[in-house]
Amino acid sequence: MGSKNSHPGYRDSKNGQFVTERVAKRRPATTQKESIPNPGRGDTGRSGKGKR
Repeated sequence: MGSKNSHPGYRDSKNGQFVTERVAKRRPATTQKESIPNPGRGDTGRSGKGKR
């Protein structure tokens, strides 16, 4: 069972744009699968450390 903190995403290796799963399966040599954090679960850069 997968983690509920993320979902799979597919990117083009050449330009970094997201592509659909269908495109990624047709071109496995030029795409890669990665784990994308769900909203509210990733690094937002708003931790407030060192801002005071």
